[in-house]
Amino acid sequence: MANKSHLKFLSEKQLSEIKDFKYNYGFGPNEEDNTPKNYYRLANSFKADLANLNTDLEEKYRIKDRTIEIPYDIDYIQITFQDQFVISKYFQDYYSDFGLEAVAFYDFAQKGLFAVADRDKFEVFLTNVNNFIEFGLKENQESTYSNYVIYIRSFKLLRTNDILKFQIENIGSIIYLSLINLPLDEEVKQQIVQSLITYVETNNIEYKYDTESDRIELHNPSVEQIQKIIQNFDIIESVTCSAFTTIRPTQFNTVQREFGFVIENAEEELPIVGIIDTGISQQTALAPLIINDTTFTLAGNPLIDQAGRNRLGHGTAVAGLVALGKDNHRNNFEGEVVADAKLLSIKISDNGCGYISEINLLKMLYDVKAKYPHIRLFTLTTCYGNHMNTNESFSDYTFSLDSFAYETDSLIFICTGNNDNCINENTNYDLSYFNHEHTNLSTPADSQNNIIIGAAADNLKNGAFRGIANGREFPTLYTRKGHVDLSTIYNAKKTNKNYFKPDVINSGGDMGFYNANTLDWMDEPALTLLSARPEIGIMEEVGTSFSTPLVANLAAKIIKNYPTLSNESIKALIINGASLELIPFPTTLAKLKNRVAGNGLVNDFKSLYSTDNSATLILEDTIQDGKIRIYPINFPNYLVQDDLGKKNGILKISATLCFKFKPIKNNQLSYNPIHIAFCIFKNQSAEDIMKPDEELKSKLKSTLSWSENGRYVSKPLPYSNTQKISFNVNVSDLINEKNSFKLAIHTKLSEQIVGGLPENYPTEFPFSIVLTIEETVKSNTGKLYDEIQLVNNLEAIQGIDLDAGLEADALNV
Repeated sequence: MANKSHLKFLSEKQLSEIKDFKYNYGFGPNEEDNTPKNYYRLANSFKADLANLNTDLEEKYRIKDRTIEIPYDIDYIQITFQDQFVISKYFQDYYSDFGLEAVAFYDFAQKGLFAVADRDKFEVFLTNVNNFIEFGLKENQESTYSNYVIYIRSFKLLRTNDILKFQIENIGSIIYLSLINLPLDEEVKQQIVQSLITYVETNNIEYKYDTESDRIELHNPSVEQIQKIIQNFDIIESVTCSAFTTIRPTQFNTVQREFGFVIENAEEELPIVGIIDTGISQQTALAPLIINDTTFTLAGNPLIDQAGRNRLGHGTAVAGLVALGKDNHRNNFEGEVVADAKLLSIKISDNGCGYISEINLLKMLYDVKAKYPHIRLFTLTTCYGNHMNTNESFSDYTFSLDSFAYETDSLIFICTGNNDNCINENTNYDLSYFNHEHTNLSTPADSQNNIIIGAAADNLKNGAFRGIANGREFPTLYTRKGHVDLSTIYNAKKTNKNYFKPDVINSGGDMGFYNANTLDWMDEPALTLLSARPEIGIMEEVGTSFSTPLVANLAAKIIKNYPTLSNESIKALIINGASLELIPFPTTLAKLKNRVAGNGLVNDFKSLYSTDNSATLILEDTIQDGKIRIYPINFPNYLVQDDLGKKNGILKISATLCFKFKPIKNNQLSYNPIHIAFCIFKNQSAEDIMKPDEELKSKLKSTLSWSENGRYVSKPLPYSNTQKISFNVNVSDLINEKNSFKLAIHTKLSEQIVGGLPENYPTEFPFSIVLTIEETVKSNTGKLYDEIQLVNNLEAIQGIDLDAGLEADALNV
């Protein structure tokens, strides 16, 4: 089976229509009625909230240090609502009626933080609450109150222990103060911030103010100083520390062997990948691939790697996987060793754990892009040591990395982090373990513009598999799952099936059975990796730290084959090639499948190549806000004219949409404010596709609809910038639609943004759709690839001979 180049649409020639998009459906009469029916219970709850509010206010002002000059005191009220808060509708009302200015939203807009901007009007709010309490407790049935009150579930003062996000006794060397945005009064904010900076400077605390992410980084503050800052400066939303970790040092036996290979193509021009890690040892066989640049470091020489047990390194192993990939590792580096990437060491730690300056790291990444503007790929295999809480909002660190990816046309491959406690909490392979919250991923693995990778049990070794997992392709117990669970926020009919992390899983090695009831880190199911010490050569390890660079290696191969493709196309190719077919989850755990395994196990071959019987088509284009674009997908006649041995399921189609966005702070719901959805419809016009299904059925399959639901306007779903669909095609489908389907894509911007859409926010959005069409007949015809080009506006991306490249792997690993 010949390896063939993927095909790219000549988008302007393939495009058939652009129209304004119209929504022709709405809610049922009671669909959004979420007001409580039991007023007595709510009134009782409010009575307790009100008492706690008064007590907390007294305590707040009792402990304030009046010797510090601060221009304003601001109280913040955290309100939990019965349902989503409609920002576009109620933001102004809460400000005008109750003196409450919305500054941030969490739990997908079911919880809001409000500044008391007008104390007199806030008294009106408290009066309404008191009146409702009297009415609900049947103390005064004549009491009147605003209907807004009964839409509230609870309220409380933002307190010191709400702001502090770690145990104060565990204070580290670097602390972050996330600042509150006051949309309606920027001058008040800046005066408080300036007084805070004066306090920090007066107390000789080293600091950095990152205006992009709106946070202040403090170096080596004392516990007392942090407490005083939180208690006195009413402009701080949260205080976090930057404790991070790579994989833990393990007790593997190390194979003693010198490097016995030479890289054959070290002089070739290869994609550069930035390795954000513990350095890359130049005293190894990787030396010819390492760019001789010691500029980018936060912790010593970036060409030295002494992390981990016995100084075996971490960044060096990661770099080896990026540059040399699966084949060389699977073959124990024997024979001709061909590299896929050059390496730039970006050192952020000397030992693989501790504290880092995220602000310095981001500055360093921007400096990398300035010096090497053609670099597109990075690996980041360090995460926060603590897991994220279920449905926790995006961190400032994640926001900064997403902004960096958007602004610099970069793609960072980020691991989910490792849960090392899994060996102490399990006696066998049990996927129900992922029901526990502490198996959630760690920041910044909630990033949306980058690509997040978990670990599959495969260890790149031939022969019998010795891990505990049900098979090589299954996720490991140490990998971490996505922290978002929309079922706790929305009803079962209102969900976004695309909103999950990780994006994919890849080979990371597994743990083994030490005895019948004990799990441990064992040599046999582990990966064999390059160490940083040339006299030792290789080591055995496992971790998402190593599954991640393997996906970066695949991205480098894609760039080698198709250098003109966008990063969004690279991401879409990787996701579209991945599969969950070999990873059956028990029915009772089905809702965990995407959160643990993402879109499935990476398949290098499918991401890299088309074949005679499988064509991957790539569409790169832009779409304007409020528009729908239509692209015909035409199929060759032989599919309906030839005897293929069957009539149903002659083709399988999978399609993935990816786009990047400029993230917006202060509202988890509109962090990505861009709704883009796509689907493949019957051979109809844009006007017909937009008609309600009751009027004209446009769906090819009853289960095949828009990839993301945009019908919810005032209370939208969170939007995903990665979406995938798949379906089978019958001969009758082609006959009914005259061998042509319509690929449709539409977009709109969210209205639910604190303070409104930022000035100059883009209104035209680049996107990529990767579409794989493959024959699924018993005897493949060998016609699909050539003939689909004859009926569409397509061109082979590369005219090079790919036949000598990667061969299809039956294990898909």
